[in-house]
Amino acid sequence: MSSVDTLKLAITAGLGLARTNKFMVSLPSIGGRGGVLGAITGALGSAQRNVLCTNATLPGKQILTHDRRVGIEQQKVAYGYAMDDVTLQFMETSTLPIRNYFESWIATIHDTSPGNQDKNVVNYPTEYKKRVTIHQLANPIPFGRISLPLGLNPQISTYSCALVDAFPTTISQIDYNNEQDGFVTFSVTLSYRFWERVPAGQLSLGFGL
Repeated sequence: MSSVDTLKLAITAGLGLARTNKFMVSLPSIGGRGGVLGAITGALGSAQRNVLCTNATLPGKQILTHDRRVGIEQQKVAYGYAMDDVTLQFMETSTLPIRNYFESWIATIHDTSPGNQDKNVVNYPTEYKKRVTIHQLANPIPFGRISLPLGLNPQISTYSCALVDAFPTTISQIDYNNEQDGFVTFSVTLSYRFWERVPAGQLSLGFGL
């Protein structure tokens, strides 16, 4: 059995225990303006979506097998793999920016804007499949007596997973009621072709959580 000191050493060497609230989701830009103004607007929207994301799922992978008998021995042989969809959950502000964002994304799959409702066609996959990246973030870096302004702290990813050819397949309904302290939440299910590890490293200098 490991001693307490050995456990402490292992945790310290790994920069502390991974926390479930230290994550970041990088969502793609969907249409919008071009040029410098479009880039600034897209960056602000991306930061807003990340702050409002309350739950995310880091995907797993299951190896599919079938049984094969070799002599008297039973063996499992791999023939493929399976991966579950990823669900993201968000808080909403009064302008419903998250719903508007994913409605815009879904419109690149099947446009139901005024004048297009009767067009029973969907676009080509290259028009709506995007890349979504989920990051595990490191714990805040202790700077000793050095204090960063406004609580800023480098957001460093220790593990990053990209969903390749991802697109929304389900956007949840929003239920309203008479609760005075109730807040609107919104969830989205993403399907994708496969996921892959991507290099981890410093993402940005943002507000430490």
